[in-house]
Amino acid sequence: MSESSSSSRLLHLLGGPAVLLLALALPIFGPIESRFGFGILFWMVWWWITCVVDIKLTCLVPIFVACVYSYMPLGKVLEAYVHREAVLIFGATAITCAWVRWGFARRLALNFLMRVNGSVRAQTAGWFLLCGVTSFVVGNTTVAAMFAPVAVASLMYAGFNTNEQRWQSKAASNILIAVAWGASVGGGQSVVTYGLLNKYLGHDIYFIDWTLRMVPISLLVIAGVGLMMYFMHTDMERFSGSKEFYRQELEKLGPMTYEEKVSLYGFALAILLAVLQPLYAPYTKGPQWSWLKPTQLFCIIPLFMLFWPARNAKDETILSVKALREHFPITILFMWPASVALSKILATTGAGTVFGSWITPLVGINDTLSIVAWSVASNALSQVTSDTAAAGVMVPLAIESMANWRGLAFGAVPWVWVTGSAISWSYAVASATGAQGIVAGYGANLRTMFVWGMIAALISVLLTILYFWFTVVVLGLDFYIMPPV
Repeated sequence: MSESSSSSRLLHLLGGPAVLLLALALPIFGPIESRFGFGILFWMVWWWITCVVDIKLTCLVPIFVACVYSYMPLGKVLEAYVHREAVLIFGATAITCAWVRWGFARRLALNFLMRVNGSVRAQTAGWFLLCGVTSFVVGNTTVAAMFAPVAVASLMYAGFNTNEQRWQSKAASNILIAVAWGASVGGGQSVVTYGLLNKYLGHDIYFIDWTLRMVPISLLVIAGVGLMMYFMHTDMERFSGSKEFYRQELEKLGPMTYEEKVSLYGFALAILLAVLQPLYAPYTKGPQWSWLKPTQLFCIIPLFMLFWPARNAKDETILSVKALREHFPITILFMWPASVALSKILATTGAGTVFGSWITPLVGINDTLSIVAWSVASNALSQVTSDTAAAGVMVPLAIESMANWRGLAFGAVPWVWVTGSAISWSYAVASATGAQGIVAGYGANLRTMFVWGMIAALISVLLTILYFWFTVVVLGLDFYIMPPV
């Protein structure tokens, strides 16, 4: 390593603690606890985008800081890394390890490659659109867990066999990022925002009512960001392999094996029961039915697979410890808990509240400026934290600030749509959504994700502002202004 590169690495390394100290010195970031929240955020983002240390090490920054200064009790910091949805992420990813082991991921990848030409740009846009459409009915983390290993299998046909190779290649990394961003944009279905709206109205609205209002703006964003992804910088224009080659490779796999079917049906069963949950939930109340909840299902099914005998391999199960050791992206075990911890730390230290207070002087002046303020601020927070953390901060603030808008009984309703939409376009950092955390585990370049993520965010926010300005301010549509019936 040259002296100049060694010095550069040292500067990037020290830059993390330096931005924490800078945040502590600036009163604009609120009381000392809030400053620690902002400082930890800046430190983690700095290390993520400079890639100066291993991603997994960056995930431990909140613990390092708590050991030096107790901005929160160390036990509370450790607890912040725990979230029940981690079981869903780990379980869904474990099932897809069985896909990789028995060749189903390769089968899906070859079918995709046969239908999309060898153009890197076309494949990037194709993955984004496929995942975006799928995420209208399936949560972002599940979509990424389902398609990321398939995308990796397709990249292996192009020679990108390791995380390091995929990190170093713009073409390969762009495709993984397309999977994460596509998984994040469909339908704007933030469970946190949906739950806060129900609490505000005093009753549960049908999820279809939420979805119908989010679909138009989501389709606009998918079109805008998809076009941008087609023109992203790449280091190669075409992958090797023709459609005829992919067809021949698919023929070599033969018909689906027993093990492929079991691993596929297990994943499909969990998704089907999750989608149908509103139909059977009223009849399955009580602790004896808790196993039917999506999070538990994605834990139970891979556990069954660990004991389900395979037919085409002696002394092996559908999902084995060996398969997990070889194919499970270990980075996910760090990224998702760190994302959850960061959102909790921002809330507990008061950093989120301080951020929200910066925009309150801008709202209420006129409707157009309010749309701009809520869209920009909500999206900015989601870019550097997570969609969950941003929703927990910005949606309650929007409800409180806009409750009496136009003298309506539920005046904050249109602002929940505005804020909830803007929060959904989280692209820039690995903690933004579970989807980003998953593709980071497969080698997506976080520097590329940040730079192009901010460009994608700008496009998404502009489309959000224009859409709600036209529907709420110009047309005055009750569809968005009034609560769903």
